[in-house]
Amino acid sequence: MTLRERIFEQPPVKIQTLRQRVQSLYQQAGPGSQTNTVLSRAFEELAHALEELQAADRALQQQREEALNKQTELELESQRYKDLFDYAPAGYIVTSIDGAIRQANPGALALLETSDRAVVGRPLAVFLPDGQRRAFRDKIAQVIQAFAPQEWTLSMCSWEGTPLEVRLTASVLRGASGRPLAVYWLISALDKPSAE
Repeated sequence: MTLRERIFEQPPVKIQTLRQRVQSLYQQAGPGSQTNTVLSRAFEELAHALEELQAADRALQQQREEALNKQTELELESQRYKDLFDYAPAGYIVTSIDGAIRQANPGALALLETSDRAVVGRPLAVFLPDGQRRAFRDKIAQVIQAFAPQEWTLSMCSWEGTPLEVRLTASVLRGASGRPLAVYWLISALDKPSAE
């Protein structure tokens, strides 16, 4: 059973069935003795408690339905953003704040001549020539301090070693407290001027 099914399943005790049993017991007790008067009061209080329970159950059912609708809405929204990320014509990469690749869309993977499995968890700096890696790490620190997208051009190398001139645009995803959570990278290959 999935988590969703467990959250939204019907309660195990049917309130209506319980109510019918209480009414049946009340009718079986019959009028007369002092004990029956006490039983009558107990049954009345039990019936009142069942009504309140039934009202609470209706409210919970409505909340479950609203939560299910919201979850479905969020799943559709999430899928839409995943599709935008995956099918964008530009290269997009998401890294941790220290530059480790978390996700790369097909455009970035094609540009970098690699596969998703090969890059996830690796530092984005592995695609830079050795002499530029330290400066790139310093640039990541500047990006994290900035509250606006940062853009610059630099030389990179694909996984296969093909040199690339690219424009990088970096934006920081921040949590509610303003703490940086991830860095979003837009990578665009620059056209080399043709030699005439």
